[in-house]
Amino acid sequence: MFRLRLLPIALLAAACHAGHTPPATSEFLVAAGDSTFWVHSGPDGVHVRGVPLHLAYYDGRFYETYVVDDDRSYTHAVIVGQSLYRRDLITNDSAIVFRDTAMANLERWYVRHHPADRPLDDDEDPDAHLLVDASSELNELGRYGPYLSYSYDASADLADREGWRVSRHGVLDLRTGRPVSVAELFGAEQATAIYGRAAELLARLEDSVRASRDVRAHMARRTLGAFRFDSTSFTLVNVDRRPAVEFVVPGRGWRAGGLSLALPPIPVAPPAWWADIARTLPVTPRDSSLTQWQHGRYQILARYDASSDATGLSLVDSAGHRWTIANLPSPAHRVFWLDAPAIDSSTRRALDRAFNDAALYSDDARTAMTKRSSSDVTPVSRPGRPVRESQHETSEIMMPQHANNMGHVFGGVILSMMDRTAAVSAIRHARQQCVTVSVDRVDFREPIHLGDLIIMKSSVNYAGRTSMEVGVRVEAENLLDGVRRHTNSCYVTFVAIDRNGRPVEVPAVIPETDDEQRRYTAAQDRRRRRLEEREAEKRRSEL
Repeated sequence: MFRLRLLPIALLAAACHAGHTPPATSEFLVAAGDSTFWVHSGPDGVHVRGVPLHLAYYDGRFYETYVVDDDRSYTHAVIVGQSLYRRDLITNDSAIVFRDTAMANLERWYVRHHPADRPLDDDEDPDAHLLVDASSELNELGRYGPYLSYSYDASADLADREGWRVSRHGVLDLRTGRPVSVAELFGAEQATAIYGRAAELLARLEDSVRASRDVRAHMARRTLGAFRFDSTSFTLVNVDRRPAVEFVVPGRGWRAGGLSLALPPIPVAPPAWWADIARTLPVTPRDSSLTQWQHGRYQILARYDASSDATGLSLVDSAGHRWTIANLPSPAHRVFWLDAPAIDSSTRRALDRAFNDAALYSDDARTAMTKRSSSDVTPVSRPGRPVRESQHETSEIMMPQHANNMGHVFGGVILSMMDRTAAVSAIRHARQQCVTVSVDRVDFREPIHLGDLIIMKSSVNYAGRTSMEVGVRVEAENLLDGVRRHTNSCYVTFVAIDRNGRPVEVPAVIPETDDEQRRYTAAQDRRRRRLEEREAEKRRSEL
């Protein structure tokens, strides 16, 4: 969860050197905690900009990685999984790199056994009597070039049979979305030695548990047989700027399902691809409480403050002058250099856009939805998008094929244009394919005549979990005298879908002006009335 702990003065770009010496010229990104900070310094001081953004860097490009909820819930089943996406900052294209197959398989099982149940509507609460209550949590543990380490924990409580728990770790190749093995990372010869060392560490751990007289060790001995070494269950870490493999032995069965044993990291000889990564990692002298990065003629120092759980970052030039940068979340673990060599204009624009977008994320924008129960349903926090990003305007002259015998434009022509215009706003907001599910309040205020220029304006008023209300305003302009008339309005509801036609979550709407806030509130009221009418109709049909 993102918790920004910057000192306010750090964001004011104040140079903090007593002699007022201008700070060294620098520019870099710092990955600290669950955030990324863009730092640049020069004659006008030190400037810091921080956002809840996870970045990976490989093949000369930056990529954002983020986790989103995959809600597959039904009236009597809460099934909430997670997926991991990778977004190219330059092209803005996203690709899924981790699919929650456990929750997808559970949903298929549930549909087979309960074909009469239906998926939940937007923001609809599940029934109090659940047959399935399942959720998962996916955590990003570290990124080294194209390789991302993760942990995955899932659980399912079933009303009519025994539930299950599962926990696993792994490393993904962000370029392909495939899991990678130790052998693929470090070669077959090193992999054999690593597996042998892991077996020794596990045997030593088991021996210590068996030899212990502690009461807790007695309980642990009863479950040792449920932990079995899995060569694919590991994460990639660094020890003193060198790669290391940390195996996590998963537990199985009713006693140990969902539990795991972490073995100590096993250092590995750095492969060729590690060289670029090592330059981003800090050095920690054994006789110092500081970690540091050296880059050209300046140095970055980081000192951990246990009292505030923050890391104080400083910039030091070759003459030993020091300037305070900021207090950042701990730990400060990576630095991406932007000044030597200098990034190109495309990368700079891409980073600026990514930071602007990430500034709109809520505190929980990149975290999983917590497990829900029938008595405690927590709304999903998700990224938001301002109204201005979905707004669309189009125009067209009304020709003879659009008009009836009276010279008035057919209402069906206007409705079709409204639907197409609204669809552009919906797709812009969701960045997904969208389908029309309803059209509300089509007001034909005045007739539209042959030869009029029709101007249509649309924007997203409100977004639920997978649906959006788009407002459309139609104006007719007489091109001879320039007079415009407001002729039509309507509200169109869309649902975003994936390639398989399944509804997918959309960003929340962020109203920025008083008018946008008014439309947002009115759309909420209309949605509430629609749900009430649907429920009333359902009750009447059951009588």
